[in-house]
Amino acid sequence: MPSNKYWNDRYLNDDIGWDIGEISRPIKHWLDNYKKKNKKILIPGGGSGFEAGYAYEKGFKNTYYLDFSKVAVNKFKKTFPSFPETQIISKNFFSLSDFNGFFDIIIEQTFFCAIQPSMRLRYVNKIYDLLQKNGIVIGLLFNLEFKKDTPPFGGTKKDYKLIFEPKFNVIKMEKCINSIAPRAKNELWFCLNKKDKILL
Repeated sequence: MPSNKYWNDRYLNDDIGWDIGEISRPIKHWLDNYKKKNKKILIPGGGSGFEAGYAYEKGFKNTYYLDFSKVAVNKFKKTFPSFPETQIISKNFFSLSDFNGFFDIIIEQTFFCAIQPSMRLRYVNKIYDLLQKNGIVIGLLFNLEFKKDTPPFGGTKKDYKLIFEPKFNVIKMEKCINSIAPRAKNELWFCLNKKDKILL
């Protein structure tokens, strides 16, 4: 996984092509229609934090933002000054252990594509650990392969299902119909449900 310095430098150099300057439309639509606002939500790799900030302002007061880039965290704090400091986690996602079994929902937005494909099983194991029983993961995945050695890293629906299905029920994984124009037809909207028992 690229270093903290790598991500700090990209923010400092404004090399943040994944940042669309607002909340992703599909995630906004989901938040606008999801009624259980007491749920504990984690948004890893939160970056500028438009999803976390919007969720909190929309009434999801148990939303947690996570990013290990100090530059990204400071940017988020300036943009959303009313977001609780105690719900901002500035740590490496993979070292997060004090929140195991804590969250009801994890929202995926350009974090999965930022980690090397060789680390994807670690990602699956970590979100499984962080979620409570019957927890869900929702969000977006790229529906194309970039074939390069630096983020973002893409994939296919088949690839993703092979990775997630051992520990999650795939409730939905389909082409997104409300992506922004530059990503049209190149995103999958997905919803996963944590399995209660894992068959070895």
